[in-house]
Amino acid sequence: MTKQVLIIKSSPANEFSVSSEIADYLQSQLQNKNERLAFTVRDLSQTPAPVYDNQILNSFYGDQDALTAEQTAVAQPSLLYIDELKQADIIVFASPMHNFSVTSLMKNYIDQICRFGLTFSYSEQGPKGLLEGKQAVIIASAGADMSMPEMHAIDFQVPYLKQVLGFIGIADIDVITAYGISMPHIGSEVATRQAKVQVDHWVNAIA
Repeated sequence: MTKQVLIIKSSPANEFSVSSEIADYLQSQLQNKNERLAFTVRDLSQTPAPVYDNQILNSFYGDQDALTAEQTAVAQPSLLYIDELKQADIIVFASPMHNFSVTSLMKNYIDQICRFGLTFSYSEQGPKGLLEGKQAVIIASAGADMSMPEMHAIDFQVPYLKQVLGFIGIADIDVITAYGISMPHIGSEVATRQAKVQVDHWVNAIA
């Protein structure tokens, strides 16, 4: 049976993006290991998710049986993203750090996929994610070396993405890091090479 892999890129750097390069490498390594994989790549720099505003709010939380044609159209990107997540067996979040957290491209996407009744629900026991049984990997890049203990307190990227994934029901999460891209003693080339080694280990573990 063919497994579905969804790759979400969120860097505005396009061809100069380290996180996107590592995501491409991960895709190629998976393809080499397993022919029974189908890939969907959503590059948010090419097709950005809509910015959450009042119109979207009303479309998401208004009476779904009484939406206007305009409101229905406004909600369509969200439903497309959520359907892609539902269909996926493996979800890859390629995320460069911007100002200690995710890019605005990624944040806008997350605001579209976290929807009550579609990807999470509430009960007396609290929130429950509805996208269970999936595997996720976060590719996190950063200019600084966020692996250093003194940097953990200001890392609002990986903990945030883990929280979001857990919130929508995805508990099986791995992290691949490319840290120190802007640091003289590491740099982009070394950080990328180290991340690709992590990709190789991850692919071999799941193939």
